[in-house]
Amino acid sequence: MVVVVIVAALVLFVISDALSNKYGNSNSNEDASVIGVIGGKKYKEEDISKFAEKIYKRKTENDPSVLEKMQKDDDYRKQVVKEVYQEAWDELIRRNVIYSEIAKSNIDISEAELGELLWGNFPSATMGQIPDFQTNGKFDPSVVKKYFKQSKTNSMLRGFLVTLTESIKDQELMTRYADYIAKASVKSKLEKELEYITANQTVNGSIVAVSNFSIADKDLKVTDEDLEEYLDEHKEEYKNYQESRTIKYVVWDVIPTSQDTQSIFDQALRYSNGLRSQSANPDTTGAIGYINLSEADKKAPEELGSMLWNSAKGTVLGPIYLKGKFYVYQKVAELKDTNVIVRATHILIPNKGLLADGTTNITDSVMAMAKANELYAAVKGGANISELASKYSTDQGSAANGGDLGWKNAGQYVKPFADFCKNAQKGDIGVVKTQYGYHVIKMMESPSSIKIKYTEQILDVTAGAETIKLVTKSSREFKKAVENDPAKFDKVQEQKNLIPRLLRDVQTSTTQFANIDDPSDVKQILGWLFESKRNSGDVSDVFSFTSLHVVMKVEVAKHIGYSTVEDVKSQIEPLVRMELKGKKIAAKMEASIAKAKTPQELSKLVNGMLIPADELRMGQRMIPQLDGEVRILGAAFGSELNKFSKPIIGKDYTAVVFITKRTPIQVPKTVANSPDPYAFMNSGQYMMGVVERTLKSKAEIQDFRYKFEWF
Repeated sequence: MVVVVIVAALVLFVISDALSNKYGNSNSNEDASVIGVIGGKKYKEEDISKFAEKIYKRKTENDPSVLEKMQKDDDYRKQVVKEVYQEAWDELIRRNVIYSEIAKSNIDISEAELGELLWGNFPSATMGQIPDFQTNGKFDPSVVKKYFKQSKTNSMLRGFLVTLTESIKDQELMTRYADYIAKASVKSKLEKELEYITANQTVNGSIVAVSNFSIADKDLKVTDEDLEEYLDEHKEEYKNYQESRTIKYVVWDVIPTSQDTQSIFDQALRYSNGLRSQSANPDTTGAIGYINLSEADKKAPEELGSMLWNSAKGTVLGPIYLKGKFYVYQKVAELKDTNVIVRATHILIPNKGLLADGTTNITDSVMAMAKANELYAAVKGGANISELASKYSTDQGSAANGGDLGWKNAGQYVKPFADFCKNAQKGDIGVVKTQYGYHVIKMMESPSSIKIKYTEQILDVTAGAETIKLVTKSSREFKKAVENDPAKFDKVQEQKNLIPRLLRDVQTSTTQFANIDDPSDVKQILGWLFESKRNSGDVSDVFSFTSLHVVMKVEVAKHIGYSTVEDVKSQIEPLVRMELKGKKIAAKMEASIAKAKTPQELSKLVNGMLIPADELRMGQRMIPQLDGEVRILGAAFGSELNKFSKPIIGKDYTAVVFITKRTPIQVPKTVANSPDPYAFMNSGQYMMGVVERTLKSKAEIQDFRYKFEWF
């Protein structure tokens, strides 16, 4: 237990330390430590660390193997750290956005109510689903009370129960708050009656409509004043709740040439020949080991395991090429271990149950043995055991890898399985019975009890100085050509035959760009993009990354708050243009109404479509000939009878309605008590999501996690 506590403390230190490595450009040391802004308040690393340590502790207590995996696999450690801090960030938001709002409502849970949720006759759904709290498959309050009593002397159990209690209390608070909001959204009698009228009232008459597309773009001009006016009327629609950037960028790939690859190979070859010349007395400086095959680096070439363990001391392996790297290994020492390491592939046929193919149902052990013997014969006859394992094996963990169990200590397996593996040789096939069923086993390698020490040299195949020089020259020439006139960005890009990439509304949570996926490269770009002074039209210096060079231009820099015309010009200009066309048509219609006595005459005067409005119903939410023109539809129900309405500018059409009949509606008394078809939208469960989204938007969360290494 002491060792586990020490290791946990060390890993927690590593997690906390991850926060101290930051990326991006900041205006001050204070800004560098800010991880986010929520509701106008800045939060720093210590604000999220307390959540991260708590989450990490819970994660390792629930699965102690996490600690061991983190120590052995650095990639796994980084992934765990990332997951922990993602959860911590979510928790920071919940505490300071959602639960802070709940606190204002005075909604709370008494100790008695909490006890009922934990061990009462009507427990929370979470408590009811935990197997440890059940007797014969049913929730047992006495078992829960027993665990709580034991926790007084068991700190690990106490930590688990404290976390569980907090979680259940939070869930209940959120449920009660959402129910409270939902009750305020229940429809009144008058609202239900109005909905009934809206859904059932019909009108008859005619509609005269002219397509807004009938006016050519060249026949009108959209001015800045037009755009400003439109945006002022619709400013809430275009409010920004987060910082975002629309960017355009060009990329120069730094690709090693064949000469660069040959140069690195020659370097690796010289190194390996140097080792071979001293193979009788190999240098053990920096050696890895002693380790067995199950502990070998899984990212290394296959030859490391298949050749180095069975070779003589001093043997040099390499250069071996794999995924852009040359590897050189030398075995420098070995010893015999008491543990036997084996590598097998197997197919598990259970004594009873459905096989992985979804159709073969094993009813008893006799049938299981027969199926195992059938598969054994197939493998003996040359069938691929990996394919058969994927198809039939019920050991899901290994079946996903074609039945391959990898190098494992034989002692990890049940005795009959272990005995076969320890006494078999590479290529041997057999059938073994265990308590899990029948296993068809093929040995992928011969057993090994050897532990070795070895040295490792890895040389990345990278671009040479001349290659980098050419890319640097090209990228800097581009930057120089556009730095004094960003408007030339597109023109210069075309002249130099570069392919532009356009990304809209990039946010600080972005983790990769097209052609740019290295986390450290992405962080540097985000650091530049989200400097507080960044504005539309800014062009970056050359980002000189290891595998590529990049120059970026900010097309649009959207800042938190109301958008400017420049921010949304490309979005609103087509809408404004269409509205101006509608106004032009509306003016012509207005002048023609005085001359027309009937819809037929008006349609001829304006060269429009005459559309019969027969039994037009508001509830259908569309006019068949005009698709979804809801403004025109609404006007049909608000117009005076036997009179032309004022021109209505719709999305694609401008129209005048002439209604001759409106059907009176008698609202049945039963409507007030009728079920609401949209009642689910007033449920606490539905409102929970609405409340969360609304509160997060209101908080205008700014996410600066990109500055930290673990992001």
